[in-house]
Amino acid sequence: MRLSECLAHAGCDGTLISDGEFDILEQCTRIREKNALTFLENPKFASSLENPNISCLICAPQFAGQTPPHIKGIFITEMPKAAFFKIHNDLACKQEKIPTIIDPSANISPLAYVAPYNVVIGKCVELQPFVVVNEGSVLEDHVRVCSGTVIGAQSYTVVKDFQDRAFIGLDMGRTILEHGVQIGSNCNIERGVLQFDTTRIGAYSMLDNGVTVGHGTVIGRRGMIAGEALISGNCVFGDRLWIGVNATVANAITVKDDVRISLGAVVTKNVSSGETVTGNFAIPHRKFMENLKASLAEHTDSGQMPPPRGHREFFPFTRGFRKEAA
Repeated sequence: MRLSECLAHAGCDGTLISDGEFDILEQCTRIREKNALTFLENPKFASSLENPNISCLICAPQFAGQTPPHIKGIFITEMPKAAFFKIHNDLACKQEKIPTIIDPSANISPLAYVAPYNVVIGKCVELQPFVVVNEGSVLEDHVRVCSGTVIGAQSYTVVKDFQDRAFIGLDMGRTILEHGVQIGSNCNIERGVLQFDTTRIGAYSMLDNGVTVGHGTVIGRRGMIAGEALISGNCVFGDRLWIGVNATVANAITVKDDVRISLGAVVTKNVSSGETVTGNFAIPHRKFMENLKASLAEHTDSGQMPPPRGHREFFPFTRGFRKEAA
């Protein structure tokens, strides 16, 4: 694809310094294929431009004279990310349509929706009423999806376009549920955004009701995720994961094998193999318990231990009523 032609077709405002060819769109911090078009608007990622697989760049004016010689196509604009995703959205609308393939043994409710294109459904798959399977989804053999769940849901990729406007980046990636995965009711499994982005749920993983898995997140084999857990985009989880009820995992977090994330935890940092993390923000469980015990001991020694929950002193607004009654 030629940069100048794509810019013109997408209606991008800016200045073309030099033209070039590209085959794929990638974010500058994770270039996975050769001849990539990327964008740069934050100086802390400028070192990423040294990647020889970048052939074209959309960047802010301050980076115009800093591009390495292997980058042939250069486009200057005040809103690089917006221009990048305008090209991306234009290409997404032209994505090839391949008729959906459904194995005859699949048990699909007549009240479920399966996109007519770009879906593959394997043997003995079960889709309950009001399940939605969008384009770019692959459901391998013996997958079970309960009522109200969306597979390949639209990702939340918000792109600012000048001060008072914004738009959503369309999804071109895939969503893969491996062999034996079971998804509860009212879950949202988002589709990958860029062409090589894949949201993947590993074999024999079990997701409870109301779980959200963000775009491009990969969950290893036999993961167990309890109800209402929220996993942001571009995370990577190892095998034998446990995530408790209402836990939250921030964007682009890496969690290794055999990790347990306690209920209600908020994970903002990478987690090593075999660890259990607890709290908001989450820290190793043993450290959390040590801190809690020390805090309780400190308050007990100083006479500041709070009364048990439900005790009348726990409700300060009742003190005035008791004084009036006296």
